[in-house]
Amino acid sequence: MRPFMQSNQIRHRGVVLRMNRVRSRWGWVGVPAASLLLMAACVEQDDDKPTPEDMKAVKANILTAAPAPKYPVNADLDGKVIYLGLDVEPATAIPGKELKLTHYWKSVASPGDGWRIFTHIEGPNHQGFINADHGPIGGKYPVSQWKPGEIIRDEHTVMLPAGWTHDVVVVHAGLWRGPIRMPIKSGPNDGSGRVIAATIPAKAVPKVETPRKRYVARRTGKAIKVDGKLDEAAWKDAPSTGVFVNTMNGGPVEQSTEAKLLWDDKFLYVAFENADTDVWSSLSKRDDKLWTQEAVELMIDADKNGKTYVEIQVAPNGNVFDTYLPSYRKYEDSVDPKKQPYSWNSKVNVKVAVDGTLNKHDDKDKGWTVELALPLGDVKGMDPKADSVRLPPEIGDTWRINMFRMDVPQGKPQQASGWSPPLVGDFHALDRFGDLVFGDEKGNLAAPSPPIPAVMAGKSSNGDRTDKGDKAGKGTKHKAGDKAAGKPTP
Repeated sequence: MRPFMQSNQIRHRGVVLRMNRVRSRWGWVGVPAASLLLMAACVEQDDDKPTPEDMKAVKANILTAAPAPKYPVNADLDGKVIYLGLDVEPATAIPGKELKLTHYWKSVASPGDGWRIFTHIEGPNHQGFINADHGPIGGKYPVSQWKPGEIIRDEHTVMLPAGWTHDVVVVHAGLWRGPIRMPIKSGPNDGSGRVIAATIPAKAVPKVETPRKRYVARRTGKAIKVDGKLDEAAWKDAPSTGVFVNTMNGGPVEQSTEAKLLWDDKFLYVAFENADTDVWSSLSKRDDKLWTQEAVELMIDADKNGKTYVEIQVAPNGNVFDTYLPSYRKYEDSVDPKKQPYSWNSKVNVKVAVDGTLNKHDDKDKGWTVELALPLGDVKGMDPKADSVRLPPEIGDTWRINMFRMDVPQGKPQQASGWSPPLVGDFHALDRFGDLVFGDEKGNLAAPSPPIPAVMAGKSSNGDRTDKGDKAGKGTKHKAGDKAAGKPTP
């Protein structure tokens, strides 16, 4: 994964966290709190041997006696490591403030190469996920260097989002390597390789309900040529989503992104227009970790069940990442264990146009445009029996979607913007997805009512008002919805 993260907190597939430094292709860059955006299943850490200078800090955090943490745990991870427990400061987590976590690990046997620690923060029922992965002792003491008998004290801080609406903070910890987590032989755990370290009280911020975002996609009578140019009349007439906003607070971002959507009986068409002074991407393999650099992202929950959805990302070089998720943050290997994460491929057709020069950092670009055509059937992912999704849609049908952009301005930390901002550190906040409504060529959701005939408006053919009480029947009153008249109810 790149860029490589060191100390203190990071971003987990759309989760915004506090961070001290990031080593990018421009060298070490200072990163302010809650600004670094790096997304991955768990975040890679440096596995180099500690330097003599590092060992000074390490020795200060190797304990000679067993601690007495406020939250004792004593979870056994495969007979190699014991998670002893956790101290927390302050005792009650406060939204918008730092929460200091002090973990205590005991090495029983050499864990082996490649193992890394992880820390996950959540509210109840897996809400408000935050990834707080980091290298032990400020990144100075990799797990592979731990020696049997050592008790390692590992301190780090997490910035709880200012909009945290939960009354508790649940802390999970454990060890991971590649696609697996070290098994937990005993101790409190969630059944998926995560130690339940503590449930900390929190001062919840009252949840403010905001109207759900809504976009009416116009139907196009002519198939769109996917070339990244957006020069068809249908694109010119399509309304914009408006400028994407900061995913955490809904505020403005440095470089703007807007989107437009169209549809026909075969495809959903999506266009992203991104202002960008430095357009770049070095990831060229299908399903590379595009979220770690520059990319746009589309998530679709077509059946609106808040469980199954698909995710598609496109980089400035036209590379694609796509995956099917059978439930929140689970991937296709959960459906078929023989599959690797992200191995489901859509049949999306993508073209990117760069206004500038791709991967040339010493000039100034203007931006890049993404145009994609997603076959409608792909929104079902690996669930072709999702019969509740009507394909093609009918006028007025609704899907749930969200759209994001990850941007790395030259010499600056990664930034994220979105159409419907989740307002928490999680792109996968399904309850914050907006509504995609399917309209006709003009964006209408129902056929317009025909003009009301003059006689229905209460006038005779010569324009004189009829006499409602005309016993001779010369001014017979029209009854709305009269079947004999063959006219619709006005």
